[in-house]
Order: sequence, then C-alpha cells, then structure tokens
Amino acid sequence: MSCNIGNVTYPDTIPGQGNLVFEASFESGNLGRVDKVSCSEYDLFIRPDTLNSKYRVWFYFECKNATESQRIIFNIVNFSKQRTLFEMGIAAPVVKSNANNSWARIPSRHIYYYRSSQHNDRWILSFAFIFESSDPVQFAYCIPYTYGQMQSWLNELESRKYTFFHRDLLIHTVQKRRVDLITIDGSSDTFQGSKKMIFLTARVHPGESPSSHVMHGIIEFLVSKDDRAQKLRKVYCFKIIPMLNPDGVYLGNYRCSLMGHDLNRMWRGPSEWAHPSIYAVKSLLTQYDNNPQAQTVIYVDLHAHSQKPNCFLYGNVSVTAVSLLFLFKKLFKNQKKFPFPVEEKSTSRQLWLPQLLSELSEDYSLEFTQFNTDVEKAGTGRRTMGELLSCLCYTLEVSFFSYRHVDSSGNGIQHCTPYLQYKYEALGEAFCRALLNFYEADCGIREVLLERPFKTFLPARAQKSLKKQARKMIQTVMIK
Repeated sequence: MSCNIGNVTYPDTIPGQGNLVFEASFESGNLGRVDKVSCSEYDLFIRPDTLNSKYRVWFYFECKNATESQRIIFNIVNFSKQRTLFEMGIAAPVVKSNANNSWARIPSRHIYYYRSSQHNDRWILSFAFIFESSDPVQFAYCIPYTYGQMQSWLNELESRKYTFFHRDLLIHTVQKRRVDLITIDGSSDTFQGSKKMIFLTARVHPGESPSSHVMHGIIEFLVSKDDRAQKLRKVYCFKIIPMLNPDGVYLGNYRCSLMGHDLNRMWRGPSEWAHPSIYAVKSLLTQYDNNPQAQTVIYVDLHAHSQKPNCFLYGNVSVTAVSLLFLFKKLFKNQKKFPFPVEEKSTSRQLWLPQLLSELSEDYSLEFTQFNTDVEKAGTGRRTMGELLSCLCYTLEVSFFSYRHVDSSGNGIQHCTPYLQYKYEALGEAFCRALLNFYEADCGIREVLLERPFKTFLPARAQKSLKKQARKMIQTVMIK
C-alpha cells in the first residue's frame, strides 16, 4: 500500500551499509525530506498536512540499512507546534522493530528539545537510537492507528456474529473511504420507550491516534462478556463513529482533512461535499434528538492532547444557569426572592462523569477538567452540538505521551508514566464503567460525591465573562 504525496521512499539502489535509507510512503506515513548531516546524524522534515502548510507535527517513518550497534541522532527540524511536553521532559516518540514487534517509548534520557541557531533559532526535537541490526525500524510521534487497521478490526468484530453489534456505512469521504457507524445495543429493538443513547466519535484530527486506541478499548469492552458490559448494553444504545477523518488518517496528516480543513471547526455549517462525515454525523445526532423514542444522554468526542499529561474532560457551560449562580448569594439573601430559577442540579450533573471517571482511572485529572466558553472552540463538535442537543456534551482528551499519578505507597509522591497501547485501551474500559455508574446515579441508586463545586472547573476567563453576563441580567430584571 503506497501513499505518494510527497513522502520519502526507499531508493532503487541501497547505499553502503551504515548509510540509512528512509521510507514513509505507506498508510499514515509522514516524512517529507531527509538531510544527511553525517553517518550518525540526520535532519528530518515533516511533510505538512495536505493543502495546509500550517500543521507539521505528526511523523511516522521507517529506516533501515544501519550497522549493528550503530548510534544515530535524528533531528525533527520543522515542528509547527512549539509548546509541547517535550520541553518538560515528559514526552517521548515511539519506536518499533522486528525484534520488538510492539510500540515502545524512546527513553527520556535519549531525547532533547531545544532552540537551534543552526536551524534559524527553531525548536528542534532530537532523539538518539541504537540499531541492533540492518532490519527496518519504525519511528512515530505517537503509537499509530491506521484506517486499514481499523477496517480489519471492524471486519473481525463483524465475523464474531454478535446479535447486539451492527456495522453500517454512514457515508463515504471525499476519497471514497468508509465512515463507519457502529451500533451496540442489547435490546431487541433500536428504540424502546425510555431507551437511552450514548453517542461517541473519535479521530476528527487524524494525528490524534490515542483517541482511536481509547475507542478500541471502549468497543472491545462493550462487546465483552463482562457483567458490567452486558448491563450497559441493556440500559444504553451506543452509536459510535470510530473515525471521523479517514482521509486525513490515511494520508498521514496531523490536523486536517484531504482538503486542508480542520473538520473540528466545521460543525456549525458543514458542507455535504467537502466535510461529508461532519455533515452526516450532525444530521444523525439532530435526527436522534428530535426522535421522541430516543433520548440521547451523552455525546463525547475523543481527542488527544500534546500540551498536558493525563486524560480529562472538557464540557460546556449553561450560560444562564451558571451566570445566575455566581451572583445568587451576593445579591439575594433569601432564595425565594431570587427572580430566576436556579439550575444548580443541572450544573452538578455535568460533573458526575468527570468525578466517576476520576474514581476509576488513575490517569484521569480533575485538575485539567474544564467547562469553558472559549471563542476559539466555536465550531467544534462539543460546542456546536451542545447548543443544538438536549444532552450533555463533552470532549475527552488524553495525552499523546504520559500521565502523572500518585504512587500506592501513601506518601503522596507523584510519578510520571508513559502511555502505552494497553493503558489507552484500559482508559476506554474505565470510561465504560463510569458510564454505568452515571446511569445508576441518574436512576437514584448511586450517589456521586463531588470533590469541588462547578464554578471551580471554570477557567478565569469564563468566570469573568459569566459574572459580567449575570450583572446585565440582574440589571434588566431590576429595571422591569
């Protein structure tokens, strides 16, 4: 399978051993140019996203022809993103060889992130690697999860002949790849009275491969024989789009689609031709929301984050409810005199899923969890669908690299652990278990003890904006 869009390819004639040769002309591959500095050092240039030179982050390439025990320094010299966890020393690319057929993190002691005067004062990511043989070795920004890999896995899931698992073609992409819709539902009918729905999407940004590994863990748990999975299938109907941007994933883009569009800024007015997956998913969500027999409870869009460790949720803000809550105690001593209904219960309910997930997963961070109204997030799936749907909408972010957690000794010491594939998948399972606990809380058979009030999850900018809005609302009522 080739992907000839400007990636380097193996030459027809292999040079003498010890001179590395590079290949990235495969699915999700990305490496645009290689400059040989010496036999032990190479400058590597990331190919920009197709039709959008702004984004140069994802890389995925293979090299071979090294001598045994040869030490090579690779310099990624044209990163477009400067603020990353590399500068904090808690990030590492991944490597896979024939000797070790699973992806591993490059040790932090072999990674350097610095400004280079030799490269026009740009930030450079350098990492060293010692080759065991001349066999091919693959390197990537994070653990890849390709479109072909997903298709093979979905084919295998179909072959298991689960009665509760259904795979449909939602729409084709611009390049005619499948956008799959997965339904997991343990009831006999799609809609049964009070049947509640959970809607999940992932991989709108093609370089954010951790979101696919988490989604893999979610789906594998949901189809398992685990008692909790069986109960989830009975109480919820799951609608899942595991890959929103197959073209971008296949082409090795980081942020954009084939046409250079950030699809997660197109939700307000998607084009059926240019943004078919967003157009179809938005239409489907709206259709379910208008169906009296279907109640969408939660919509979650899965992403990966390069500037923070751990995993965490972003949520929306009910401007009216939260603005009023900010000034309630200050302006009115007696609740009965308050001129608006106070929706404290609804804002607390938004915290249930973050709280429950934090209790089940050591890598979940309540510290990074936020509910915001940022202008730059307008047009995202979470914000747009939060305005249109009568359900809770979240973005689940998970770090490309690592998570901080307190060790089990009880002394409060924090450790930083690299994310590997199994841990991403374990997060998917924990997310499902949190959904089951959420259901029990919704039914009144479980109490969720919140560690913090809702307003503490609002960034300072959001608090300032909401307080300003509250004052305007109070003044309007006083005038009337």
